[in-house]
Amino acid sequence: MRPPARIAVAVLLAACLPALAGAEIFRWVDAQGNEHFTQDLWQVPPPLRAQAERTAKTETPRTSPPPAAMAQVAHTRVRPGRTFEIPFEKQGSAMLVYVRLNDRVTAPFLVDTGASDVVVPAHVALAAGIEVRHDTPRQAYQTANGMVESPVVTLASVEVGDARVENVRGSLSGGMSVGLLGGSFFNNFTIQIDPAANVITLSPNAHVRGGANLEEWRARFHELRSSIEMLDAHLSALTELDDGRVLAQRRQALVDELEALEHEANVANVPQAWRE
Repeated sequence: MRPPARIAVAVLLAACLPALAGAEIFRWVDAQGNEHFTQDLWQVPPPLRAQAERTAKTETPRTSPPPAAMAQVAHTRVRPGRTFEIPFEKQGSAMLVYVRLNDRVTAPFLVDTGASDVVVPAHVALAAGIEVRHDTPRQAYQTANGMVESPVVTLASVEVGDARVENVRGSLSGGMSVGLLGGSFFNNFTIQIDPAANVITLSPNAHVRGGANLEEWRARFHELRSSIEMLDAHLSALTELDDGRVLAQRRQALVDELEALEHEANVANVPQAWRE
């Protein structure tokens, strides 16, 4: 018997809540020069683990910034032309900012422009009112330790200083105590980093909708439509003796996912040409 959805959510989040003790943060740089941060050493490519261990930093997560950091965020300046200056804290070679999610919770996030989505720790998601249900979609992410499936949600708002983006794609992590501020937020801007002043400058990017550009939106639509077409071909080849129920269920799941993507694109004002 399947437990009620609310009980299932409570059990899942209770199992995912990390201990609020100090956690090691490992940094590594991929072949394209993108920085990545993780609290799971096994997600670092094997040749880079020794270096990641040597430069690891222990960070005690906080659910809200200390008074001095809050004052910094409150005084973030806005330049003419909607350019935003975001102060950050240095964490070794990493950059840490305070992010407000869904207008409900402020928490520390590491800047990781190489991550595709905003990655939200489970305890922060709970405080932000984000629910994980049995029908919450999962996305497979490639890590150094193989493919990992994480719940994918739409964050009502992601706010860093005065820079605010609504309807942001995010994924939930049960193994991280500090989140990652990734591409689904940063892709809405062009970015400049001043390491001397500890400031990230963000300027709105007119060539992005909902954190993704034309090629990325087309790829998402193409992947789903191609999968549906392949299943249609298999279903049409089945004889009356064949059992196509599993394929039919999978096809319906893909159709539902395509409808959800269309809704996401509508909310983000994605042009029709980007969906073809």
